[in-house]
Amino acid sequence: MSKRAQDNIAAIVVLAVFVGVIYLCQDFGPRARMIPLPLAVFGIILTLVQLVWQNVGSTDKLRMDMITVEEPTAPAGEHKPDAKPSGWKRETAAYGMVFLFVALILAVGPMLAVFMFTTGYFVVTRQYSWQAGLLYTALLTAVLYLMFRVALGIQPYYGLLAPLFD
Repeated sequence: MSKRAQDNIAAIVVLAVFVGVIYLCQDFGPRARMIPLPLAVFGIILTLVQLVWQNVGSTDKLRMDMITVEEPTAPAGEHKPDAKPSGWKRETAAYGMVFLFVALILAVGPMLAVFMFTTGYFVVTRQYSWQAGLLYTALLTAVLYLMFRVALGIQPYYGLLAPLFD
């Protein structure tokens, strides 16, 4: 069986799962359908786009070697660090970040936790300047607030520290 045929079969199975979700959602109430139904429709659209893309275009563009990872080259004059942190140090840092995020959610609620954690992450990792990181974080938090609080009408959790500020 060719690679293209395997990819088509996998995409059709995923498409069938999304259609199944839409079928199952019909028994739900209107509020219970608000999340799975739009996600399934969006998934169907993306799967159809993938099917068209992988069957119309050249297969050379779709080939990917998941095992080989190329190191990015540093521009001339820029020093590339020689040593990377070892695996256990990186894993410990990742677990620490997850623990910090969960602790923030419990302490101050998800909206403020997302704002604080994302801003801190952007600034500490120097992904963006502090102004751009603050702007992107504010936009992200505003979208999340509008989606959950305004559109879905979900009462947010304010955290364990909320009684101190009432």
